[in-house]
Amino acid sequence: MNATTRRLIFGGIAVIIAAVGLWFLLAWQGPDYLTFDIPARGGQEPLERTQRLDQDVTTIGRKADVSLPSTFTGDVVATVELTQAEDAEDSYWSLAPSAEATIPIYVNGDAITEEPLSDGDLIEIGGKEVVFHQGPSGVAAFSDWWESKKITHLFFSFRVISDSFPIILRAFPVSLTFGFVAFGLAIPGGLLLAFMKMAKMRWVRWPATIYVDVIRGTPLFLQILIVYFGLTLLPAYGSMIEANPWMKEPFFLGLDFTLYLRGLTVLSLNSAAYLCEIFRAGIQSIPKGQMEAARSLGMTVPRAMAYVIIPQTIRRILPTMMSEFILLFKDTALLAAVGIAEMTLRAREVAASTLNQSAYVLAASFYLIVTIPLGRFVARLEDRLAEAEGGGGGKRPPTVPSAIDSEHEIAHHERVIDIGG
Repeated sequence: MNATTRRLIFGGIAVIIAAVGLWFLLAWQGPDYLTFDIPARGGQEPLERTQRLDQDVTTIGRKADVSLPSTFTGDVVATVELTQAEDAEDSYWSLAPSAEATIPIYVNGDAITEEPLSDGDLIEIGGKEVVFHQGPSGVAAFSDWWESKKITHLFFSFRVISDSFPIILRAFPVSLTFGFVAFGLAIPGGLLLAFMKMAKMRWVRWPATIYVDVIRGTPLFLQILIVYFGLTLLPAYGSMIEANPWMKEPFFLGLDFTLYLRGLTVLSLNSAAYLCEIFRAGIQSIPKGQMEAARSLGMTVPRAMAYVIIPQTIRRILPTMMSEFILLFKDTALLAAVGIAEMTLRAREVAASTLNQSAYVLAASFYLIVTIPLGRFVARLEDRLAEAEGGGGGKRPPTVPSAIDSEHEIAHHERVIDIGG
């Protein structure tokens, strides 16, 4: 069986599965339900509650399925009962008073009868109102069933996701801005640190080594707290704000300039330490004969580095640099801990107000929109690099940059920290 035949078979199976799923979705019938209000605390508007009629008998009263706080003398004053028929479509619900009922019960203002309940019928019991609704069908029925399940409602609620989507969408450019700009600032910083670490003079090499060890050896979350709050305590920072009051006004995407200044500073300084090791390993992986050949042609060391060594280095370390950007973009979520309104902070605000985790799941999907395509691009880039260097396909053989990839990934695992909510 050739590849074309396999694709046709799998494509046909996929179409059949999709058609069957669509038929089930459109034929879905949700259960009928009752709606009623319960008093809210503090003089607020009453809260509407829903009782699904998923059992043959549903009770109404003080201590019943439909709980109506009142001065009823009995715990159950009425029942909504299902009368089964041979054809499920002919089954119907009717209202019946209980033996404990001592108060009048009305349906649409008339005395209670054995007539089937219809969609929108108003049941009045001792001044309390209950409305009967026929169950939805099709997509609405599936959505109602989905929301009725605890796990799907808590983590994948359609209602919460639809309400929070525009909120998180507005914060998406904020996360992108911090990721791209911080990475752009970190590239020259990382290259400078790499040259300093490779310098022969100790007084140049040691400061870079200490900086890289400190940054790589401490959590990014801790660095954010130090830089974000520590900068504001410096006299020079206060003088700068006094001389430039515009920095405290909304600058871009609703954030003032000082938030960008502090957030980009800490992210770029952190990423520069990791890029330093990537650049250093990439430069040292270039054969020394390349530099010697360039010098023999009369090039100075800086010129040979700029025109011979660096271009080859960039080509080799580009996949690793892309991986570093992916990690940096995900790390922008830590800025939520200091009040920068990126996606994670907005999702946390929605989750706190709805007591639902679906906003976090939606925010995660926005991160995946960026990270998954970039991850696939990195993998394809590595394969093309292996083909170009080895003259054939297959995976890239172990090289110094590959070893740095592993070290870089392990070091970034140290960034994971619980920010407590």
